[in-house]
Amino acid sequence: MPNRFWKRVWALAAIAGITLALTSANAAPEEDWRFLLAGIMALITLAGVLPTPLREWLARPLRLLRQRPWLYWLLLLVIIYKGVGVWLVAYQPTNGRLLQPVEFAYLAFVVWLLIYLLVYDLNRERGAELTARLGKSRATGILITLTTFLILFFGAEAYLRIFYITTDAYGFTAMNYHWYKNFLWSSQNSLGYRDAEPQPAEVGGLTRIAIVGDSFAVGHGINDIGQTFGQILERDLGGTADVMMVAASGLDSDVEVSRLDSYPIRPDIVVLSYYLNDIDYLMTGTELDPDANFDFIQDENLHWFVLNYFVPNYIYYNLMQFTSPVRARSFIADLIDAHLNDELWARHVGNLDAMVQWAQGYDARLIVLLWPHLAAIEQSRPATERVRAFFESAGVQVIDMTDLLAGRNTADLIVNRFDTHPGVLAHQIAAAALLEAIQGGVTPDAESATQSGG
Repeated sequence: MPNRFWKRVWALAAIAGITLALTSANAAPEEDWRFLLAGIMALITLAGVLPTPLREWLARPLRLLRQRPWLYWLLLLVIIYKGVGVWLVAYQPTNGRLLQPVEFAYLAFVVWLLIYLLVYDLNRERGAELTARLGKSRATGILITLTTFLILFFGAEAYLRIFYITTDAYGFTAMNYHWYKNFLWSSQNSLGYRDAEPQPAEVGGLTRIAIVGDSFAVGHGINDIGQTFGQILERDLGGTADVMMVAASGLDSDVEVSRLDSYPIRPDIVVLSYYLNDIDYLMTGTELDPDANFDFIQDENLHWFVLNYFVPNYIYYNLMQFTSPVRARSFIADLIDAHLNDELWARHVGNLDAMVQWAQGYDARLIVLLWPHLAAIEQSRPATERVRAFFESAGVQVIDMTDLLAGRNTADLIVNRFDTHPGVLAHQIAAAALLEAIQGGVTPDAESATQSGG
């Protein structure tokens, strides 16, 4: 080492890496590399800091590399890319997830290795010689470009992982997956729903309200579960009710009754949160599939790269797919057209009627919370009116969010520019409308719903 400072930093990195590697609890079996790296770090560090002939042996490969400065520089770039890349792919560090000790052990090893490569056996004289050779090398410009690209790439990667763990409308992106991992799955109860544990059946004096639905009901894209309409409704009811979430992302009308059947507590009130893609189960895998409006990567290697790194994922999905007005309009039109397709509608009605029959069979009051597409509220009316007409003809109260949200700025209602799920304001309006309906009043207009919502 050129001086005591770097020798101490190098030794401290080794001590930190070895300690963290050997003491990491609950490490997965595939992380047995910890012990190998700990051994390598211990042996090489001791050989490098103790006055033994091995110090000269450790310096030889570095002296050979520094005689070819372009190769030396390229090797450093490869190690940085691989070192950081392996960490990102293997552990996927993101905002909302705490780093594990085994990750710190791995990063300590990368830092230890880079210190060895950069400063071991490098004094002023050798450093000046290395700089002079780089100044004359034709490869220096290319290496500067590669270094700049690497810095910008990992800088953008870090930004997205820290500040952009959020959802998209269709659940395609890596950011969406990690939002679910960090903010939704972590708040699930023992029944697998994004909710607190339900009050035991033997607790009396409570009105049991079950909210059935999909991602609109669970609060897709809303980090704080307390800002979802189910939680707001429970607070507004002031301890007189237990609002139970019986909803999960991706549920369609064909499985919602079975979810109620398997829930351990029978509700007094069922709130069916209905969105236009609840008919999707009849379209998936057919020529009518709305997802066919989007392109998916077929090449296995490119798919892996886009899946594991946020920068290409953001570019490919968010910028190339979701900003296309043609794709968005086609997706919305497919959902609306499905409701107006008499053949599909006839098949779909059977499952909607099953929900009505279930509620009647268990003497539960059914309320339908009907959502339009929030970026195409007026265009959704033909579909929402057909759904509304069916339920009202069966004597079911319908809260049509089309009327409550119409005329509002879309950006105020949705989660983000790439996600048209209901945002906080829309959840507040829905909660206020449900409160009015449950307490026996008339479904409020948009203004009163906003004032009383959360």
